Amino acid sequence: MVFPFNHPVFPNQPKGMKQILIEKGLWYDRLVGHYQLCKLKINDITRTDCCMHKILSLKDDFKSQKSQLQEEIEKREHICIFYPKYHCELNYIEMYWEAVKRYTRENCNYTWSSLQKTVPEALDSISLIIIRKFARKS
Repeated sequence: MVFPFNHPVFPNQPKGMKQILIEKGLWYDRLVGHYQLCKLKINDITRTDCCMHKILSLKDDFKSQKSQLQEEIEKREHICIFYPKYHCELNYIEMYWEAVKRYTRENCNYTWSSLQKTVPEALDSISLIIIRKFARKS
């Protein structure tokens, strides 16, 4: 959602919430960006047009919009998989880091020089077989 490259004032600049609402015919005066109750995460299903954020968050085209990262990945014919938010235990990179930290704790005397030596060793100590096990487990 960016202005076109030939826009006289904002070429290739991201559109703001106000501009998007104007284009969709949903803008009205005194509409605020983020209503206080929305900021406090007080969920009231009757409140549907209290602020720009709420109006846009309820629109189907915004709910289904892919991130720019996902669009770029898929444009190159790759598969983009996002892990569930706030559940790092389901992400195998976290299992890898856990194993690296365990190795570092067990093999370091906590001096700077020892850390500089141990961390690269820890990164190399986790075999590809183990990393693949982490990936299957996640």
